[in-house]
Amino acid sequence: MFEKIYNIFKEEKAVAVIRTKTYEEAKEISIAAIEGGMKVIEITMSVPSAPQLIKELKDKYNGICVGAGTVLTKDAVDECIENNADFIVSPCVDEEIIKYSNQRKVLIIPGLMTMSEVNKVYKMGLKFIKVFPGTVVGKGFIGAVKSIFEDINIMPTGGVNKDNIREWIDSGADCSGIGSDLNKVYKTSGATGVKEYCKEVITNVKK
Repeated sequence: MFEKIYNIFKEEKAVAVIRTKTYEEAKEISIAAIEGGMKVIEITMSVPSAPQLIKELKDKYNGICVGAGTVLTKDAVDECIENNADFIVSPCVDEEIIKYSNQRKVLIIPGLMTMSEVNKVYKMGLKFIKVFPGTVVGKGFIGAVKSIFEDINIMPTGGVNKDNIREWIDSGADCSGIGSDLNKVYKTSGATGVKEYCKEVITNVKK
């Protein structure tokens, strides 16, 4: 059912994770990332009026996959769906959120960091997971998971940047999420810096 979105993630290999304290900053970083070539954007629910921004980006840009991150409640799932979110990401394995997202027929990508959690969500029918935090779990975990669950798709986030994203891909990641670096670049170089940074990300993942 979600093959089209799976394919976008796997083809693009990079996800811009937007986590800011203001709507305007989130919007500027998102637009800069898109102009830099990123086609998958995750707006975390910590951004004020995050669902509204998802809808705004979906309405403005054709062919861009925009989803919601840090989704922790069923009400948040509903709000994101109402605003045309393509996917839902949670920071942990929350069975209630997983079951409800499946019921609402929206792609849910849970965050996890153990083999037991992988087994649990796999048995629930999920084929796309987020490894979080990537720096804690390590690149070797991805290969270990895929040696057992060959048809699962993995997206590490946390500690991924333009300089090491290729290493994550080479370790077996289907795509990787980049978040904190975008904020750092925005603070020092503004939207133009984010745009150039994302161009480098695209260059590195397409090597």
